[in-house]
Amino acid sequence: MPKKAKVSDKENASPDGTTLNGNAAKPAAKTPRKGTTRRTAATKKEESRVSDEAIRIRAYFISEQRERLAIPGDANSDWIEARRQLLAELGES
Repeated sequence: MPKKAKVSDKENASPDGTTLNGNAAKPAAKTPRKGTTRRTAATKKEESRVSDEAIRIRAYFISEQRERLAIPGDANSDWIEARRQLLAELGES
């Protein structure tokens, strides 16, 4: 009678991370998705200090001044400048 080839644990592994013979295998470590970033404590703190409403109001006044002086720009640049100014006032830059 011919001998059976020994089957490795990898070949016995099922998609849920356990082997067919009942021995549990370690689940694979989860890796972060590409294109996503984790928010750090500093990022969360920075966001909480300057609210969207405060940025919105400051961006409105920047936009008004920009239009009055005929300076080129758009709403996105006004938003970024407003956020930068508010963070600078808080000493965060």
